[in-house]
This record gives sequence, structure tokens and C-alpha cells, in this order.
Amino acid sequence: MEQQMEKETSGLSRRNIVLALGGAVAVAGALVASPLRKMAARRSTNLAPTRNWGSRLVSLGSAGVDEWSQQVGSVFTVAGGTAMRLAGVRAMPAPGGRPSNLSRSTAFLAVFDPLNGATMAGNLTYGASHPEYGALMMFLTESSDPATPSRMFAVFN
Repeated sequence: MEQQMEKETSGLSRRNIVLALGGAVAVAGALVASPLRKMAARRSTNLAPTRNWGSRLVSLGSAGVDEWSQQVGSVFTVAGGTAMRLAGVRAMPAPGGRPSNLSRSTAFLAVFDPLNGATMAGNLTYGASHPEYGALMMFLTESSDPATPSRMFAVFN
């Protein structure tokens, strides 16, 4: 006669452990994230670089025309190592009110000149880095002016 072996089962399997840990992390995240979100935002602002004139900001990616204007002349490094100088900033005021959910009071155009004879493809999103304010993403378009063929533009709304 064949003997049947009984398989011992326990509630502790790899699948159950993974599910229990995942559930615990989700619950802990939900409990911690909600009340601490405002505190984290306040603390991140306190960690931002402080300029001599007292301007505090977390990222140029969310900065307005005034902060960008103060950076004219600074050099940004684009992913791939291309350096470009911020040549100018032009406000783009529009009639009427702006939606309240926009972080900027007005749209503006940032004008960049690639350095060392570099050229860049236009109509692409680039990861860029500022030496003081860190990383940001920019959609850059190329100039159509024959006098400045390598010039690049970014519109921030």
C-alpha cells in the first residue's frame, strides 16, 4: 500500500510575507504622509540656497521672471555636457487674469546661447543643471534668426 505523506502547511509563506509587508508599508505611508506633507514643504524651503539679496527658492523650474532675470549670465549644463549661458529673460504679459493654480505671475521667455560653438537640437526636452539651484527640465526650441542660429529658447508659463 502506498503511504500518503501529509504536507504540513503553515500560514507563513513567501507570498503572505510579501503581502503583509506591502500592506504595512502602504498603511504607514498613508498615516505619515498626510500630516507631515506641509511640514516637509516648509522644511524644504528652509533648505533652499539663500541669495545675497534674500531671495529663497527651491528650484528655477518653479521660479518666476524676477528670479530668472537675476540669473542672466549664469551658465547651465545640459544633459550630455553642453554648457549654455542664459543670455536674457523677457516677460510675456498677457491680458486678463491667470489661473490661480499657476506658480508664476506671468509667462516669460528664457534665451540661451550654447558655449564653445556648440549646437543643440531644438524642440526637445532637456535635463539641465544650474550650479546653484540644481536640476530642472526645459523644453528648448532653436532660433530661426540667421544671425543667431545656435540660440535656444525656453518658455515658462
